[in-house]
Amino acid sequence: MPKLNIDLKKFEITSAKKFSLSDFSTSPEVEISKSDSKDIIEENVSSIADFQERMYANQKRSVLIIFQAIDAAGKDGTIERLVTGINPQGVQVNSFKKPTPEELSHDFLWRVQRKLPPRGIIGVFNRSHYEETLVVRVHPEYLMSQHIPGIEAPEDATDELWQRRFKMIRNFEQNLVDTGTLVLKFFLYVSKDEQKKRLLDRIKDEDKHWKFKIDDINERPHWKEYLHAFEEAIANTASPDCPWFIIPADDKNTMRAIVSSIVEMKLQDFKEDWPTTNPSDLEDIKLGKSMLQNEN
Repeated sequence: MPKLNIDLKKFEITSAKKFSLSDFSTSPEVEISKSDSKDIIEENVSSIADFQERMYANQKRSVLIIFQAIDAAGKDGTIERLVTGINPQGVQVNSFKKPTPEELSHDFLWRVQRKLPPRGIIGVFNRSHYEETLVVRVHPEYLMSQHIPGIEAPEDATDELWQRRFKMIRNFEQNLVDTGTLVLKFFLYVSKDEQKKRLLDRIKDEDKHWKFKIDDINERPHWKEYLHAFEEAIANTASPDCPWFIIPADDKNTMRAIVSSIVEMKLQDFKEDWPTTNPSDLEDIKLGKSMLQNEN
């Protein structure tokens, strides 16, 4: 199957203008079969791996790919397929769970700053700094452990706090772009019914019990609150330099094919050629060739 012809306008958010999650569906327009999805992903990953090598050779740029979603949307499987086939030395995957006491003693961006990809590397975040505007917004009581000046009770978490965090995120991400990092952000948009089906599948399959968390079910009554938090976070942090992509996630095969296709397209736009060889290096190459050919 040939590469997907992706119309980015259907997925990409570059500003808050007229943005609403209600304009997006959790189901794809056309479903892609498992075998076709596998072929598409393999072709895209081959191109991504080649890009990463060229980027590593130049040592000037890096890539940061962020995945956010409600539980059971398929982040882990999507990331696995996206990075399998890339030189392991050229990709870093970091997952952000409940903050540690050390992380809570710093500002909320500190723990992600420490995991940013160095030049030449593709970095992938499974959850990210956005958790501090999502789960913490739905559960402002979590702020009590962060010892933020002026926040003495959950009721103190007014819109001013979230707008301040959005501003910090915008500045943080823009600085990454300005210093050579391509930032791509994906929201895997799954429906409540599909999440229920996947959670039940985990319960039925003993081999998947390790994935099951009762917290995933405890959070379901907050579904609308989470969607509102995602909508606010996306609307307040999307920009032409740091776009969000809203990906229908009810069909995993289609979702993974779309994600890999968008990443491949964006990397090609980034343009990274092999570094040119300077005259002094050419002399060394010529000398090295001669030495090898004349070895006893």
